[in-house]
Amino acid sequence: MEWLESMHRIRALKLELARMDPRRGMPIAPPAGASEAAIAGVERRLGMPLPPSYRELLSRHDGWPQLFAGASLLGVRALARGSYMDVGRMVLEHCEGEDARGADERDAAPRTVRRRYGARSALVPFGIDAAAETVFAWDPEARAPDGELEIILWTNDLGLRLSGFAELLDMVKEMLAAELDDRRKRAAAQLELTPRPHAVVAPRSRARAVAVPLTPLPRAFARSALTG
Repeated sequence: MEWLESMHRIRALKLELARMDPRRGMPIAPPAGASEAAIAGVERRLGMPLPPSYRELLSRHDGWPQLFAGASLLGVRALARGSYMDVGRMVLEHCEGEDARGADERDAAPRTVRRRYGARSALVPFGIDAAAETVFAWDPEARAPDGELEIILWTNDLGLRLSGFAELLDMVKEMLAAELDDRRKRAAAQLELTPRPHAVVAPRSRARAVAVPLTPLPRAFARSALTG
């Protein structure tokens, strides 16, 4: 499963970034998988089958915290209750209104999305951050033959259309790898700019070495009355 390898790679990149900058915090371990009954309940609640990749994800891990830009992939409970979905749809509708008011100042990607899908409520959010600034949403009207759904990613008022879950993960991997490479280069540059301390040389002693004979010198004979 390519998507599962991507998830492991994303976690490894985040661990490496956390080691370089502890302030960002260590990545949170994903929870255990959900039951088949719970996953089937989500599909009944949504009125559609989940994409095979996300269905498999839920069976292994019931959601994934802070995948990208603080946005977490929702588990079965959040998907079934729909509370986060309502917030996600509100954000998407707000972005739709902002995009309509500033269409001439924005790039073509969000406008293309708007022309084809004027009703944001048709999208199904499955990922959101705590501040509701980043949202992932499935497009139920764009299902591939393998069952995967196209994804709309909204972050910082920018909309992107992705072919599916695999492309979303590839994008996250590339961004994390680029950030890690940039941090390594900056760390190397900082190391080169840091002056190196000079080696400390012990001061030379002024005392002169004195050769010590290995054999004792013969003692001088003392003069006496007998020897003169």
